[in-house]
Amino acid sequence: MRGIRIDPFGWAVLVAAALIVGIVPRSFAADGVTNPAAAPFESTSVQPGPFRPGLAIGGWMVYPSIFLGAVFDDNVRQSANDIEHTSGLGVRVAPDLIATYDGGIHQTTLYGVVDARFFPGVGTRLPGEADANSVAATAGFRHGYQPLPDLGVSIYGDYTRQTDIFNSALNFNNSAIGPTPSSSPAPIILNPFGMTPTVNPVASNQFTGGGAVTKTVGQGFVSLGGAVAHIAFDHTNSPFQIAEDGTIYFVTGRFGYNVTPALYVFAEPSGIFQHVNNSTTVDTSGYRVVGGIGSADPNSLFRGEIWGGYQAQHEDVTGLNSALLNGLNTNSGVFGASLAYYPTRYWTVMALAQESLGVTMISSAGAPVGTPTRTITAILQTTYHLSLIWSVGARAGYTRAEYIGTARLDNGWMAGASFNYEVWRNLLLTLDYQHSSVHSNFAFSSFEANIYSAGLTYQY
Repeated sequence: MRGIRIDPFGWAVLVAAALIVGIVPRSFAADGVTNPAAAPFESTSVQPGPFRPGLAIGGWMVYPSIFLGAVFDDNVRQSANDIEHTSGLGVRVAPDLIATYDGGIHQTTLYGVVDARFFPGVGTRLPGEADANSVAATAGFRHGYQPLPDLGVSIYGDYTRQTDIFNSALNFNNSAIGPTPSSSPAPIILNPFGMTPTVNPVASNQFTGGGAVTKTVGQGFVSLGGAVAHIAFDHTNSPFQIAEDGTIYFVTGRFGYNVTPALYVFAEPSGIFQHVNNSTTVDTSGYRVVGGIGSADPNSLFRGEIWGGYQAQHEDVTGLNSALLNGLNTNSGVFGASLAYYPTRYWTVMALAQESLGVTMISSAGAPVGTPTRTITAILQTTYHLSLIWSVGARAGYTRAEYIGTARLDNGWMAGASFNYEVWRNLLLTLDYQHSSVHSNFAFSSFEANIYSAGLTYQY
């Protein structure tokens, strides 16, 4: 057991990561909203209220910003509630960059943001403990090419570093903390590996890429696309932190019809294949069939889509766990949504949600690597400009992880709020608070954490 410690303030310097890019053509995705045929691989991006011109460089428009301030965390290692926590006072820095290019039949967006927290006085971690310092990041590109009015191609690449969906750069990325000139695209696939908040988390690096080819025929459209997502964890060689790298492959077709200029319906069959890289090989193969409605109308207050359907997967396991898991079949109804709402130019709302089947990549109490999972992930974010100099942001999140074949069940919640005041042109005072918690029915698997931040946000 270790007592609560509040460490003195320390300074650290972060060199911002290189930031990379993307967006699809206006006929595909006006103002960053998804192409209805490529939507499995692209997600709605949110535009903020006030317009800010940014920096013109050649044919590009570049929008840089950075937050720098102090942060206090009452559970820096995300330790279990059953033991005493280590608190820390440190430095938080978050550079953010968006660049857009409109070349007619070619359109591109580059984006990137880093959210780094340093607690230099916390001290060395013990075996099995998480690092107090954390660096979350996302960077990527979207590119669209439309050689003909009825034919288009979209591709993307994305890098994400996080410990879970609540400790990620998503909040900065979509203006929930500190305003940005135009928001980066939301994650291509919100949570492909079913990452849920856990005690003593292990950081991961996730690489996602893919694309789609779309053909329109009258009011209808058809699309064929593919995507791959790879996750690589920070391996600590600790017997208390067992994590295995893995890869998921997606092959998706989409068939749809534009009912009105503002509304389309679609059906989407997908093949999903997952491999976990460990000595006890876990491979899954499965399929998903969903249908839904959506809108990509730039003149509509609502954009995005809602879908639902059915997913099934089959696990083949060789090695120590084969007697337990080999040939295990799981299936479930699935749902999802990617929505943006623009009631006024000063108020935006973004909602992302999904339910999916998968397997565990991190071993935990009652759920070794390869345990089948059913995961629900939901994020809601909103920003509102009270005036030209005042703005607020709020966010909420929920995760539910069901470990199929075991008694374990985890429910996680997140809530946060941000306040911004313009001290003078391009410089804002930013205050932020976030609460995260997980309640599990297994001992030493629940935690709570509160993070308080105060600093300055500079926008060009």
